Amino acid sequence: MKKLSYLLLLLLTVIAYGCTETEQPYVGYIVVEDAVLPASGGSTILTADTDISSPISIEVEKGADWCTISIDGNEITATATQPNTGLDSRKAIVYLRCGYREETFTVTQQYEGQQYEVDWSDWTASGNSVQANDGGGYPSLFTEERTTFWHSNYSEPVPLPYEIIIDMQEEHTCYKFRIGRRAYGAINYPSVKTMEIYSSTDNENFTKVGGFTFALPWTAPDGTVVTGNSALIPGLEDIMLEEPVTARYVKLVITETNTANKTCQVSYFKAYEKN
Repeated sequence: MKKLSYLLLLLLTVIAYGCTETEQPYVGYIVVEDAVLPASGGSTILTADTDISSPISIEVEKGADWCTISIDGNEITATATQPNTGLDSRKAIVYLRCGYREETFTVTQQYEGQQYEVDWSDWTASGNSVQANDGGGYPSLFTEERTTFWHSNYSEPVPLPYEIIIDMQEEHTCYKFRIGRRAYGAINYPSVKTMEIYSSTDNENFTKVGGFTFALPWTAPDGTVVTGNSALIPGLEDIMLEEPVTARYVKLVITETNTANKTCQVSYFKAYEKN
């Protein structure tokens, strides 16, 4: 009886171990960044990052006839063969297989007239007035955070106008600029009263292309008369240009402020292009 019980226990142990989940073998990785193509069509080259030596096979999802994909080694060419005349962007999913690894990436084609922010990651700025230890200085012009900002110099003040020259590092065809106001919680600071905006391709010959005036007191849409910093003040100013301008350099010239001591702040500067 003891021998039978021992054999039964041994059998159950073998079954239990035999049913445990086994660890899956490593099959490598393959990564391809998503692609964005203009509304008019065109191609872009992507590089597949992988540790697998097997050749890569690709397939575009059914129905995305406007998108073709070709591959040469680890170089993938995504092409929009037709212009996108629709009112929205369109996407195609591309399926990849390399060895046992399967992944996807997306090709997006923009639509005619679509606006997008110009990448500001390598922009720089300089000027004739800055309080570098208050707000973050010129680099703060190129972040979304409105609690950091460029501040005019009050330690060694210079007379108006204040000038900020932004170098976008390469030429862009811009149709809109956006100026962000300093924020503290929900409160916005309308310290800039009048700003003129100039553009240039060579940092020498500037042409005025736009600007704005925001004078206090100001009447909010609900009828409230605002005389200073307020949550009712808009957080930004959009400057729509009469016609697109090609520019590498943009000069912001502040000629008037809404403050008694003539100081002011700007939280960010953005430029927008269209297809």
